[in-house]
Amino acid sequence: MRPVTLGFYLQASHIPGMAYRVEFRKDGVVSGEIHDLEDRETAKLVAVEQMARFDAEIAIVIDVDGRGVEVAAITREAMVWDDEQISGAL
Repeated sequence: MRPVTLGFYLQASHIPGMAYRVEFRKDGVVSGEIHDLEDRETAKLVAVEQMARFDAEIAIVIDVDGRGVEVAAITREAMVWDDEQISGAL
């Protein structure tokens, strides 16, 4: 079985039904994007792996097919997904 790599994800862009994209930003400007990722977990994995490649301060996962909005983000400084943080206030 062939290992799954970023190249596989990029080659799969012609497959319909893929729903997520990752936007990489530095100084508030988009420094790169990866489109056509199948699911949220894959998008998050690719985001972490590719932050250095795009010299990004933040990676934002966007649900393209659903609401078309940000569903998760991670900063290079904290390296914690904002959708996984537990609120301290109860």
